[in-house]
Amino acid sequence: MVQVEMRPAAVAQVQALLSSQKPEVGVRVYAQAGGGGCCGGGSAVQFGMAFAQPRPDDEVVRVDGVRLLVDPASTRFVDGAVIDYVEDITESGFKITNPTLPEPDSAGREGGCSSCGSNASNGGGCGCGSH
Repeated sequence: MVQVEMRPAAVAQVQALLSSQKPEVGVRVYAQAGGGGCCGGGSAVQFGMAFAQPRPDDEVVRVDGVRLLVDPASTRFVDGAVIDYVEDITESGFKITNPTLPEPDSAGREGGCSSCGSNASNGGGCGCGSH
């Protein structure tokens, strides 16, 4: 079973956004290795989120009343992820990190980059909102 932590700010934001969706819609959390990284360099894991209806092969994770959908290809990257919502002078939006993934320098194709590209705290992640 996939483990995902959602910080209270992310839960509140997702619940507000889901209130205008149909009841069967959940939040797809997906990830992909490589592709230049989310910050224009390296080969970090790129995370994303989108509204979606569940597919038969999705793993459904419930966190504080929010239904998260994870496809089989994303499971190994999303397992252990932390979803937060940040809003400050430098960035605004969802931020996904996964401290269980190896550093991109030592692992080659796995890891994550924080919104500044530094892979802070071994987790990195990508700001899924605007910067």
